[in-house]
Amino acid sequence: MAALTLQQQSELGDTRFRDGRHVFKKSKLFTSQRLTRFNTFENTLKSVHNQTHHLSSMFCSLLKQVKPAQFKTATSSSLRLFSSSSQVLSGHSKWATIKHKKAANDAARSQQTHKMALKITAFAKQGGTDLGTNLQLAYAVDKAKEMSVPKKVIENAIKRGSGELKNDAKMETVIYEGLAPGGVAVVIEAYTDNKNRSIGFVRPCFNKFSLNMTPTLYMFERKGMILLDVKDTTFDDAFEELLELGCEDINEVEPEEGETQEGNLIEIISSPTDFGKIAKQLKDEGKYTIKDMQIGYHPIEDMMVEVTDEDTKASLEKFIGMLEDVDDVTQVYTNLKEE
Repeated sequence: MAALTLQQQSELGDTRFRDGRHVFKKSKLFTSQRLTRFNTFENTLKSVHNQTHHLSSMFCSLLKQVKPAQFKTATSSSLRLFSSSSQVLSGHSKWATIKHKKAANDAARSQQTHKMALKITAFAKQGGTDLGTNLQLAYAVDKAKEMSVPKKVIENAIKRGSGELKNDAKMETVIYEGLAPGGVAVVIEAYTDNKNRSIGFVRPCFNKFSLNMTPTLYMFERKGMILLDVKDTTFDDAFEELLELGCEDINEVEPEEGETQEGNLIEIISSPTDFGKIAKQLKDEGKYTIKDMQIGYHPIEDMMVEVTDEDTKASLEKFIGMLEDVDDVTQVYTNLKEE
């Protein structure tokens, strides 16, 4: 390449200088536009922040004017029926008490109806459809009516249990075992047409609390359990009468501190073979009122676990609640010892 003359170099320098000034001016304009947009965005954020702070202050001032009593919600009085799925046992009872949480939404009522239908189907399949001889079924039907379960649902549940209403899916009872918070043993009873689906809902309850599904059934015995209201009869007098029926264990159910109890309650523990005979005799005599009855898993006395830590109790209650919310689960048993 030939060397440029001094005049050519001067002209080339002037051209580059002019181009450079043009680029520099464009760069300054672009930077100025960005800066303007940023300032606008910053001002918008400050405005939003100020408005939010103002609304927050208004809300706090309103809260101070509201009386705490206005936040209290009305709760229905809890019935002291007993079920092996609760966390607190009453007095000397080996049972747990049911804390009825009657939700107002349709989803909760639908779940209650579904669970009662499952129990009725299972009882009809196990003991037949005669309400006169199958007292578990008779009690479940009465309880379903009290819960306003539609008559058609009850009838279809009985028909499914007897086989009269054909169902392509095979219903069966399955048992799951594991340890709950605090080392409390649990036995979970479910009635399902799909075991894989059921375990798919039960296992996550254990996983959420880093718990294991492990054999615990050896800590329980299969027993018949009846809760009676002996009315004005003293425990000692009722004890003598009930002992003659062939009961293995009779316990007085005392109300928890600060709670009232509906009736003078006594629990009866029997062998599964004597359960039907004892329940029928009590019903025929009519002297005492049967409040609850079932054949289920009763914890062995020497293997019961006591939980004293409040945080552990809260975790246990939440865990049991999650299990009971599974649609296929019909009963949850624990070996939690009463305090």
